[in-house]
Amino acid sequence: MSYIYSVLAQISDKAGFAEAGKTWIPGNLEKLGVKSFSSTEVVMGGELSGMCVVGFEYDSVDAAMAGQAGLYADSEIVGMMQATQVQVVRRNLFRVQSERGERSGQYGTILYMTGRPLDDTTMEANMDHNWSHINEGANGLTWLMSVASGPSPFNATAVTWTDSLDSLLAASNKMFADPKTMQIMADSGAQVLGRIIGRDML
Repeated sequence: MSYIYSVLAQISDKAGFAEAGKTWIPGNLEKLGVKSFSSTEVVMGGELSGMCVVGFEYDSVDAAMAGQAGLYADSEIVGMMQATQVQVVRRNLFRVQSERGERSGQYGTILYMTGRPLDDTTMEANMDHNWSHINEGANGLTWLMSVASGPSPFNATAVTWTDSLDSLLAASNKMFADPKTMQIMADSGAQVLGRIIGRDML
């Protein structure tokens, strides 16, 4: 089990931020307990378009809290954030409840979901079904359960990584048209609230 501290931010100098993210930032973050680091620019996403979603993965909630504090105590990281004009709009904490494939690809999507929370065993079974469709167009699929998102209509997100959005969307449409998928969603009261499409910055 791991947790992802997700930041939605405005970044004026995306190229400068990305360059730091590809070079020295991972080393600094590793010292703060970060297991993985990602950064995605939202390209298609309504009022979120142009913003960036930055994710930091930790082993526990305690580690995420300590890591977040440590991040702002790191003068190099703070200096980079100031230089690239990072403005944090929102912070969320998610638990990685289930995952298939790899978090790699030129593009990614996030589906904002609502519904009754499911136990891990049920979610694993549902993910087996979902992945049987989505793997036709995606490199990876992760289900994130909200732990702390403040007042928000969504309580989970489904994240995908791909090198072909056309292939991913075709696989997604096929999955949602499957009667078993419809039954799974009906049983849990799940609804898709929205989708954003982004480009990997790193």
